[in-house]
Amino acid sequence: MARDDFARIAGAFLIGGLVGSVVAILYAPQSGRETRQEISKKAKKVKRRAQEVAEETVDTIGSFIEEVSEKTSEIISSGKDVTEDVKRDIIGAIEKSQKALEKEKARLSKLLSR
Repeated sequence: MARDDFARIAGAFLIGGLVGSVVAILYAPQSGRETRQEISKKAKKVKRRAQEVAEETVDTIGSFIEEVSEKTSEIISSGKDVTEDVKRDIIGAIEKSQKALEKEKARLSKLLSR
């Protein structure tokens, strides 16, 4: 939502600047040729600035994507490590349980054979 607001504000700013430039040029005391040249110059400036803003936005989004990708990789790696640790713990607990069951089985067999 904040991105939408930013885009609207940036768009309004650019359009306002363009309209203001055109109005200022039209009311300036110049010949038609000079006015057309000024309009052309201002339009090129606005176009360049819009390209700069677009490039900055793309760079910002690219950086954000890289950060998210790195964090995701870190989480996956730590998840794998945790999974291996948990698996080892579970296997160890099962082995201990099996030993305890064997011990109890032997004890019960001994008691029953009396």
